[in-house]
Amino acid sequence: MLKNLTIFNYVIVEKLNLNFKNGFTALTGETGAGKSILIDALSLSLGLRSESGLVRKNSEKSEIISEFDISSNFPAIEWLKENELYEGEELFLRRLIFPDGKSKGFINSIPCPISKLKDIGELLIDIYSQNSFHSLVLPKTQLSILDSYANCGELLKETRSLYDEWHSVNEKKITFEDNKKNLQHEYEELKNKIEDYKKLNFTFDDWEFKQNEHKALSNAKEIARLIHHASELVSGEEISMASSCKELDRFLQEAASMDERLGENKEITENIMIQLNELNRNLSHYLSQLEDNENKIVELEQFIQIVFDFSRKYGILPEFFESSFNEWEIRFQELADLFEENIYELKERELFENFTQSANQLSKLRIKNAEELSKKITGLLNDLSFKSAVFKAEVTQSNPYREGIDHVSFGIKTYEGANIAPISKVASGGELSRISLAIRVASAENSGVPVMIFDEVDVGIGGSVAEIVGNLLFKLGKFQQVFSITHLAQVAAKSNHHYKVVKQEFSDSVTSNIELLNAQDRVNEIARMVGGVDITEATLSYAKEMLTQ
Repeated sequence: MLKNLTIFNYVIVEKLNLNFKNGFTALTGETGAGKSILIDALSLSLGLRSESGLVRKNSEKSEIISEFDISSNFPAIEWLKENELYEGEELFLRRLIFPDGKSKGFINSIPCPISKLKDIGELLIDIYSQNSFHSLVLPKTQLSILDSYANCGELLKETRSLYDEWHSVNEKKITFEDNKKNLQHEYEELKNKIEDYKKLNFTFDDWEFKQNEHKALSNAKEIARLIHHASELVSGEEISMASSCKELDRFLQEAASMDERLGENKEITENIMIQLNELNRNLSHYLSQLEDNENKIVELEQFIQIVFDFSRKYGILPEFFESSFNEWEIRFQELADLFEENIYELKERELFENFTQSANQLSKLRIKNAEELSKKITGLLNDLSFKSAVFKAEVTQSNPYREGIDHVSFGIKTYEGANIAPISKVASGGELSRISLAIRVASAENSGVPVMIFDEVDVGIGGSVAEIVGNLLFKLGKFQQVFSITHLAQVAAKSNHHYKVVKQEFSDSVTSNIELLNAQDRVNEIARMVGGVDITEATLSYAKEMLTQ
């Protein structure tokens, strides 16, 4: 829903701030007052290409801000989240335009390329006018309208999901077939790696233990020499720490016999003797365990060399052998399954069958509802002065894609004897707007377009047909927010809200304003549209009557 439109210094608009509500809103005014400025400015905030000459005279830039309530517009919310631009249920689009035609775009205050404004704009508003491009001529829009009318939501969601699953596996299958030779080479390499690793009989704990063992054995003689010297120092037959400690104890005991205060040192010397005896036992035990085992050293060196050779061959440090081996086994099993069971082939076939089943159900639903929708739109077109018109929503089979197996095209013939042709090739601008109105009204209850703008949809019609157009716009306004720029009182009188565009001319400038009409002003405007410049009691009475019908 479009909540607000703010315009600064755009063409002949100096400042304009408009708040809108749901329902059908009519915009009227005299020719040349600037009714289309509202649509043009809004279109710029939605990504329309800018050009020079849009900035109001003597202004540095134009600024246009549109505010939308997107609480129920799930496609727009999803798009904003995917592009990391979502900031809540209020969406702001801002466009700055400079005198040379250059511009800047913003989504929720975040600078964005103009293409992003256009992308989100397509999810917010459809504009139908004689000069604008109609989204209704796009195959994707026509498909979307039929799917909405047929209530295909859940089935379409299921079909898309099944297609995505199938497509993902199918791509893997194609990649597998294309890379089969490379995968076979990878398979053989992994097989050799795994076999080489198993021959190592390797664990990292064992590796660390054997490295330490090798280091100890390689230095056994030197360690033994050092330990012997240490033992001599601790408890040798000649001068040693043990004998010195005994002498120390004897001297202290003799001194203590003469002075009791020295007696407390006896405990210290006893502790020293205990520690020296413990150290001596440890060194003796180590020496008894230490052997110069040449055969053991050779065996350890051979193992260490094999480990280093494996490490160099596969470019892996020993500490990563075990984790790498686990990865090799997992990948090897994956490849083995591919080669032996052809898993992609079986899975791809199964998923494609599931997708095809869902797509066929979707196709039947589309074909059934296409006939109903065609009859409904044909009836509306007949009421809209296309007396001999026939509308046809045709469903033909296509190659499988995410939306199923169908191609949908809207065709029409506008007179007897004509052949049905695509609506873009048959209808003029004004006719296309009325055709669009008929299509949108026929599918209004489930339409995904929250805002629709019809610019002079009533060109070339009048009388009862104009009243029908007004009634259809009013009906459409029950489901979507609808705007219509109109010259016909019969159309404007059916609106829920009525804005009038007024142009004011000054000596040095021209200004266009848009104001929401109250009940009495609305009567006066409808009377002006019926009777022209001179408003009489008769035209006022007729205007009141039109507004109460």
